[in-house]
Amino acid sequence: MTRKKTMTARILFKVEKERVLVPVGEPCPFGCKYCYTRGGEVGLAKIKAEEVLLQFQNFAGTTAFETIQFGYDGDPFARPERGIAMLRRLATLGKNVNFSTKASLEVPTLNALADIQRHMEENGTTLSALISVSCWDSASFVEPHTPPPVERMRGVTALKRIGIPVFIAVRPILPHIPDAEYERIATEGILAGCDGFILGPLYADDRGQFVRFVPPEILKTVPSSKNVVSWSAHSPLNLPIICRCYGYG
Repeated sequence: MTRKKTMTARILFKVEKERVLVPVGEPCPFGCKYCYTRGGEVGLAKIKAEEVLLQFQNFAGTTAFETIQFGYDGDPFARPERGIAMLRRLATLGKNVNFSTKASLEVPTLNALADIQRHMEENGTTLSALISVSCWDSASFVEPHTPPPVERMRGVTALKRIGIPVFIAVRPILPHIPDAEYERIATEGILAGCDGFILGPLYADDRGQFVRFVPPEILKTVPSSKNVVSWSAHSPLNLPIICRCYGYG
């Protein structure tokens, strides 16, 4: 008989570099091959949005920080109605808010984001976005259940059109992906009007999860280090961080 995580599980919030990560509270449906949330060690089993928000409001009321980073255990806009409802509440806490997504951003979602952005601007805070793109031609294999990169770039353009600063998150950087794909991401991102790029490493546990799709002869050439992961919603885990970088340190 297996033990299940309860709906009232305590969420660990932690301030790092004036930023606090807030979970979506639902598993991500995209199932990207590299995603560290697929193993269940990071993030929560499904938890009510209201429970996440109440716990975070209690934390935010007694803790100093500048920015809320929304979404690391799942994608806020895999279910847009949930993501928007949570974002509206987070936007009232007097902090800058950033969200990360791979999802398609449809017109109702964009309209809601524009409304949230207007209210935050009136209150002197900023709403910003990260659109995740880890590869281009290889996306149909590495990220088979996500919208294609070209669709995500349309999201970049749409967010810029409504005045939301948007960055492209190239994370993880994958060591077996041809340089040409990263050059394509950079070119398309600039054409879409993005404000910049954020790079990130590839994670693996001691069993080699989340890197099995990378040819082992390539993986063994990539420098790695073992670090404490501080953004887990449970006790932090030690994960080997394997990264191939373009100016990422």
